[in-house]
Amino acid sequence: MKPAVRAKIHWLIPLLAAWLWFCTVANRSAEHVLGLDNVENYGLAVFCQLFWMWSEFGEWAQTIHFGYVDSWMWSGHRVGWLPFVGWLYGLDPDPVWLTRIQIGIVSLGALPAWGMARDEINSRWGGYIGLLLYLGFPPLAVLALQDYQDLVLCIPFLLGAIWQCRAGRTLGFALFGLAACMCREEIVPMVFLIGLVHPGSWRQRIPWLVRAGLIAGVYAALITWLGRDFSGYDNPMMSHSGDMVLQWPPVWTRTIQDWENFYSGFVRPVHFLAFLSPLTILPGFGALFFHLTAPAHGGVDTSWTGHIHHMAPIVGFVIAATIESIGRIVRWSGGLGRVRTPALLVGGAACVVTTFMLASFWANYLDLKAAWKLEHPSEVAPEWAIIEALPPDAAIATDSKMSLVIANRKNAYTYDESLADKRPSEGLSALDFILVRKLDRSWVQLIQDADGKPVAETERYELYDVR
Repeated sequence: MKPAVRAKIHWLIPLLAAWLWFCTVANRSAEHVLGLDNVENYGLAVFCQLFWMWSEFGEWAQTIHFGYVDSWMWSGHRVGWLPFVGWLYGLDPDPVWLTRIQIGIVSLGALPAWGMARDEINSRWGGYIGLLLYLGFPPLAVLALQDYQDLVLCIPFLLGAIWQCRAGRTLGFALFGLAACMCREEIVPMVFLIGLVHPGSWRQRIPWLVRAGLIAGVYAALITWLGRDFSGYDNPMMSHSGDMVLQWPPVWTRTIQDWENFYSGFVRPVHFLAFLSPLTILPGFGALFFHLTAPAHGGVDTSWTGHIHHMAPIVGFVIAATIESIGRIVRWSGGLGRVRTPALLVGGAACVVTTFMLASFWANYLDLKAAWKLEHPSEVAPEWAIIEALPPDAAIATDSKMSLVIANRKNAYTYDESLADKRPSEGLSALDFILVRKLDRSWVQLIQDADGKPVAETERYELYDVR
């Protein structure tokens, strides 16, 4: 084996670790999807229909969700990755595949975690600490299980950008930084601040701030130009920023209970060390500020089972800062003399033990089962089979909870949300079939009064032909 190849063979270690983590989390995600037990079936259904429409017809349109506009900026967000993920979705248009795309990208963050830890801590064993701090960090698995949310994709790219900036690699920094910006518009100012993490004096940092500013500025100008004619849906980041400017001091919407039950989980078990690297964790405080001041019931949650994808950027900065801080501690330990080695061994053992203990607790909580291959869930909601038997061009409606099973269709509606919005005044006449919840008595009666014919049923739902 050539020396150059042998020198790179160590990269197989994070790849193997990433694969094991990916299979473990992806198998659990498939159970959520096929069991219709996601964070929000409705939200995942919208993404699936958008990507399906893009991959099948080359257009951004959706009919499942009330509101939103037919544009690549459908919800007001500017996401550069959207067409690329849409193309990937078209390779196997299935909600399980979409969630695996997200989990797969997050799992590959093991590579920059490995590389940065080898640079910052130790070239021989530091990489293993990096993997532990990344793949063993419980919030990472929770975020990866956030159905599909493009903001979650930023975690490995932010970590990679910090690694490459600190290593002084301009091309690598540019690629990771651009990839992070493409995850959502609010990442753009964070990428600019990453220029501060370059080691050395402020004089040495200024060129990296300029590089970061060019990356962030060019991308911001591009998405602004592409969206110059956009109207119809407010950009969430801009509207919230405007509210903060108009109302100062800001209104804090979170409580001490939120810190104890939620926010503190992002600095455990050893990730509190991130505060020893203040410039590296600094950009994450911008995202945290918006999280702390966002409306408490507006889709920015502090419940581990809710919408917590807005915390994704913070995770990237916390992990990177923790890796850097441990590297600092290792270097500072040089003054300990003879006790340096036993002190580092004790500290390393404490890091490993506490991480494994907390990760084990979270694995049980999330019902994660270690796996080295992808598996199909043993339990699948019966409504999937009912819908699969219908003509692919049929117009179908169901409720928000069941919307995911009809997402890969051009005319798919939610009778409790989008039908009146997308097909006003048409009602049942706009449909071929309707999958109605049996407890929705008013809808069942309306369907029966219109001579709808029952064709299939499950324990909770009944399918009617209303043609």
